[in-house]
Amino acid sequence: MSKGIAGGLLEQGARAVSRAAGAVLSDPRGQEAVARAVGLAQRGLRTFEAVQERALHAAGLAARPDYHELRKQVARLKRKARELSEKLEAGGGAGPDDGDGSR
Repeated sequence: MSKGIAGGLLEQGARAVSRAAGAVLSDPRGQEAVARAVGLAQRGLRTFEAVQERALHAAGLAARPDYHELRKQVARLKRKARELSEKLEAGGGAGPDDGDGSR
């Protein structure tokens, strides 16, 4: 089955990009440039996320860390509910001296 013109062009482009990337990464200067670019991109992303979080909070909306904390709280509640359910099923209902210090 024929790849067609688009498939052939895509394959040639991929080979050219691979050769160029190999040449850049084989040179120490290229490696340093890539490392600097990655570092800049990571710092830029962190800055963007911080600004986004402040803007969302200023608008009264929840940001990603808020949802992350909520997911952790829900997981703790589910775990506690499962533990209590297992105690009840085992006949060891929650009493004053069940060791959790809630009374």
